Amino acid sequence: MSSPIKKHNLYNYGNYDNYHNFSELKSKKRVVKLKKKKRTKKNLFAVFFALLILALYGCYVCPYNYKHYFRPLVLNHILNRNIDVDVKSYILPSWGYLYNSYLLDERLFVEKAQKSKEMTEIKINHELTDTKAKLLELFKKYPQLNPSVFVWEYSTGNGLEINADDVYPSASIIKIPIAFELMRLVDKSNDTDNPIDLSDKRTFSEQFRTLGSGDLQYTSANVDYSIDYLANIMIANSDNSATNMLLYEIGGMDGFNRAMRNLGLKVTSMGGWLPDMEGYNKTTAKEMSTILYNIDNPNYINLKYKSVLKEYLGNTRNTHLLKEKLPQSAMVLHKTGDIGTMLGDSGIVYTDNGKKYIVTILVKRPFNNYSARNLIQDASLLIYNDVKSL
Repeated sequence: MSSPIKKHNLYNYGNYDNYHNFSELKSKKRVVKLKKKKRTKKNLFAVFFALLILALYGCYVCPYNYKHYFRPLVLNHILNRNIDVDVKSYILPSWGYLYNSYLLDERLFVEKAQKSKEMTEIKINHELTDTKAKLLELFKKYPQLNPSVFVWEYSTGNGLEINADDVYPSASIIKIPIAFELMRLVDKSNDTDNPIDLSDKRTFSEQFRTLGSGDLQYTSANVDYSIDYLANIMIANSDNSATNMLLYEIGGMDGFNRAMRNLGLKVTSMGGWLPDMEGYNKTTAKEMSTILYNIDNPNYINLKYKSVLKEYLGNTRNTHLLKEKLPQSAMVLHKTGDIGTMLGDSGIVYTDNGKKYIVTILVKRPFNNYSARNLIQDASLLIYNDVKSL
């Protein structure tokens, strides 16, 4: 009797009739393997894409939420910090200054009964084209920097603008409009039921103590200082603690922002108390120059307080920017600003031959890039020499 045929030994026994579709089965197996490979590739792509989304979320969304929502809204309360948080300002960042009225502690847009007095606009009669060309050539030496410049000369009305309407962090230069608004309120307080005088005393308390520039932070609390003294060290020493006391005096950030809007300034605003290392406080070179221009506007400040404000600006101790390379005979009434991402100086310059001009130079820079200082010094000297020769 012959031995039975083993099914798995097809090639030896030639039993192809029962397995005529063997090649077809092998083809199907190959198709299945190819499909598995494709699915594996798709799965790998999906995993890579998911990891990419997770990385982006971790690098950008999580830090932003922690900084702007979790830390101020949750962590401060867990740590029992006495920090008031305005939730609406996080939902609507423009809530802090885009309004013109209050009703039951709600900020509103309302039609004004009468148009408020706006600052006199600073207008350039003719452009100082040669000076502008020299500045642009100078800026080519600093490709890593982004400067903004506004210059206006008093006798001719001529000047120049370079990125002058671009928005920049204001740093401590914001202390110029704070001082301006303070002088305006002191000047007009005789017409109100709650007059403010520069000799009035204010008590330094812990809520105003803050880091950064100035020596007031190192003094004892519950000590009285005159408004005049606080305003002087705010400008001369760039004292942040004194600034916060005076900011409170003019109505806080809300009062400041409302005043700037009523004066016709669209950008200059405060989003944080001092020190503002994050750059929440904003301005432009043109608007800061407009404030300096309106110091002489009798509609806002009379001669007495105009002289006081100019005296403050003349006491600024940091002379390493606009004034550094100018002749000793030149006089500069100014205020500097310095945070990691921006360095600037804004002031009124008097040349030794009787010329007078306003200049504001703001420079966005890589964090603490020292070359911004050199740019401002060189640009200031260039402008001084050209204006002096007009």
